[in-house]
Amino acid sequence: MSFFDQPFQSTRRNYVFAHGASGFAKNPGKVPTLTPEEDRAYHSVQVGEDSYFVRHDALGVADGVGGWSNTTGANPALYSRKLMHYAFLELEKYDNIEEDAFYDYFNVDPVQILEKSYEQSAIDAKKEGLIGSSTACLAILRDDELRIANLGDCGVSVIRHNEFVFRTEEQQHSFNYPYQLGTGSTDHPSDALAFTVKVESGDIVVMGTDGIFDNLFDEDILEEVVRCVSNVNTAPVTSPYGTGKPIPPSTTTGASSTLKSVGGLWSGLASGAAKLASSSTSTIAAIAGKSATSVLESTSTSAEGTVDQSQLYDTPEEVESCADISPIAAAAIAAASYHSASPYTAASSYSSSSSIQRRQKAPEPSVISEALAKRAKSVGEDTRHHGSPFQSRAMQEGLYYQGGKRDDMSVLVAIIKVAEDSPDRR
Repeated sequence: MSFFDQPFQSTRRNYVFAHGASGFAKNPGKVPTLTPEEDRAYHSVQVGEDSYFVRHDALGVADGVGGWSNTTGANPALYSRKLMHYAFLELEKYDNIEEDAFYDYFNVDPVQILEKSYEQSAIDAKKEGLIGSSTACLAILRDDELRIANLGDCGVSVIRHNEFVFRTEEQQHSFNYPYQLGTGSTDHPSDALAFTVKVESGDIVVMGTDGIFDNLFDEDILEEVVRCVSNVNTAPVTSPYGTGKPIPPSTTTGASSTLKSVGGLWSGLASGAAKLASSSTSTIAAIAGKSATSVLESTSTSAEGTVDQSQLYDTPEEVESCADISPIAAAAIAAASYHSASPYTAASSYSSSSSIQRRQKAPEPSVISEALAKRAKSVGEDTRHHGSPFQSRAMQEGLYYQGGKRDDMSVLVAIIKVAEDSPDRR
């Protein structure tokens, strides 16, 4: 038999998410809520009429359509929560060795997950007399692929090297009338736009409901991400993380195996931020519509926090071997090497140049998500704001509108990192 009858199987890249989530409800306390017992039964988190879930390998958001709010028996908040809850449960099947789905892990399709979630939500709605509808967005990480299904006006972006490499487009029947799943809607999960995006370690994934994207332009989002990565403090690199079920706004959650080394990843990110800002100034300025000077000023990185890329490696060969790796990924690799070294080796290698102090603690994903949520909220509540994406679209429709849009706001941020271990699914 020829050795070339079958191609050699390429090595899988086992990536996972280190994730955080933040959000603000438009009308806190006015949305129907569940009892504590009912709430604990759900694997999704409610933010006003928005809902979301986070996993080590998947993200999802849904926006309950507020147009039902004056209809008797309507509860779009519960509908969106069910939609995300059942999506989470479908994805859990791929973790259970007793489920057939366990062996089909790498073939998962987000549109099919949304389909099954929708079917179960429809069954509940009929049984409970629930009226409501919701937009939905799912992103599933498999190997080096981010698989996305987006129906409506939620969205997801991927940022690499301080640039957008991917951004979904919203689906609208007409102005402010998004595609949606639920009562009275003719839209179906099969109408969702599906994408597969190649990703790398260190990529930053931003997912949110329309409350985020109606108030923040892409350049605003990029500016906040760059600022959060650059604005590091001098605290020691210690980052304990919670585990288990997602916790509402401004939290970072996930399995310990997912987040064990995220401090190391961000240590490298912090060290490389200044170099990244200076080497990519023209690119960032082009995206953000600012001068090179203003972009550099916005990073607020002091000279003390600046580390020569060559300082992140032990030998010139290591520097050369990482020449084609993104600064974010290269810094993450260096940080991982530093944290895996013995205390004595680390001290002797870095104390002479005081790089231990320069390896400042950078933001957790939740720091970025909180910054984005707060900025969107400030725009949404300012009727005199000079401009917003929602205002721009309204004016294109011939409608007078000024300022941001008050809405529920949910944003998830995930950093792609290499998994330390994963189940054998051969």
